[in-house]
Amino acid sequence: MLVRTTNLSLLPCSTATESETSVVSARVILIACKICFSMSFTVQSFDLRSTFKLDKKLLRFAGFYPKNQHLYFFRAAINLFFSISQLISMTVQIIIDRNDIMKLSESLQYFTTLVTFIWKLTFFAINKKTLLQIEEILTSPIFYGYPEHHLTLLKQKIRAGQTAGTTFRILSVAAVGFWGLPCFFDTEKSKSLPVPGWFPYDVNKYYYPTFVFQILGIANTAYTDSSIDILSWILISIASGQFEVLKENLRSINYENDDSETVELAFKKCVKHHKKIIKFVYKIESMFLKGVFLQFFASVFIICFTGFLMMILPVVSMQFFLTFTYFVCMMCEVAVYCWLGHEVMTTSSTIGESLYMSNWYESNLTFRKNVVIFMEKTKTPVTMTAGGFVPLSLATLTSILRSSYSYFAVLQRLYDP
Repeated sequence: MLVRTTNLSLLPCSTATESETSVVSARVILIACKICFSMSFTVQSFDLRSTFKLDKKLLRFAGFYPKNQHLYFFRAAINLFFSISQLISMTVQIIIDRNDIMKLSESLQYFTTLVTFIWKLTFFAINKKTLLQIEEILTSPIFYGYPEHHLTLLKQKIRAGQTAGTTFRILSVAAVGFWGLPCFFDTEKSKSLPVPGWFPYDVNKYYYPTFVFQILGIANTAYTDSSIDILSWILISIASGQFEVLKENLRSINYENDDSETVELAFKKCVKHHKKIIKFVYKIESMFLKGVFLQFFASVFIICFTGFLMMILPVVSMQFFLTFTYFVCMMCEVAVYCWLGHEVMTTSSTIGESLYMSNWYESNLTFRKNVVIFMEKTKTPVTMTAGGFVPLSLATLTSILRSSYSYFAVLQRLYDP
């Protein structure tokens, strides 16, 4: 496009003023166009809620995702019936086998998982309104409207959480499958139930209905528990990705810009973004991580019991493969929570560093004071905790494994083959 240059000083005052106004308007339109093209994704083009739509559908089918329908409550009641009935059955059997370490370890292996699942499900059901608030936060405009390469960073974080979730779901399906196989293919386990349990009738007479009941209960636990875990993992990944986007936004501001108002507006948007992410993280913590507290505590014993059973079972038996799959599954569940929580902690702790490495020192004195205050605020990392006590970090994972090994050593000494 050709632009004709005119010497405004030779024109009358009114004409010069009109020309200056036209030039300013053209510049404003050009800047607006650049902003529109750079803001490449919005809630319409990439909805953060779509990242967990599969787990949302699965939990809604199970009757635990917020929805006001009679069929919804009916499905939830059926799932709770399977879980609570199996819990009562196993509790009685544990009391009966309390003096047999081998049988007790086999019972506690799944019983502990069942208790933590019901505990986790209880908090999930109580805080259903919080889940709707989390979805509302994810529609906030502050989480959208950034350049394409920022979206790439966000998607990488989310993809990591989804990959971990897919791996865990495959392991859960494999564990459920292995739980029923020893009853038919292992001669030592022939005509035995998938998990130890007491029933007020002759199990041999009604073996197959009892077998189906237990397998459905195990499948229900794996189905719902894995969906809750994967949903929380994806939400934590979104929080970590948003912190990465915030760091990029802080670095991309040109603080030596002559237009101080534009710089100030961009910085205020980053501060609001930071506050919104922290609010989002605390909502996730109140929704999911109270239930995860017991999961962490129980994992010490689950890993201990499964490790003990793997030590005494024959390596070529079906029971060993079941125990090994279950062991890997439980390790994955705890490790992903600790890993993703650690990601949130490390990304949030480097926000001030990202701002410090920019040219913020070239701005005016008043603005520099605001920057320093924000840097001080971001020195404290955002730490997600299970139940408000246990931080989600790799150090916590190490502590769980160390404690599991300690109890495993004690159990090994008590066992007398």
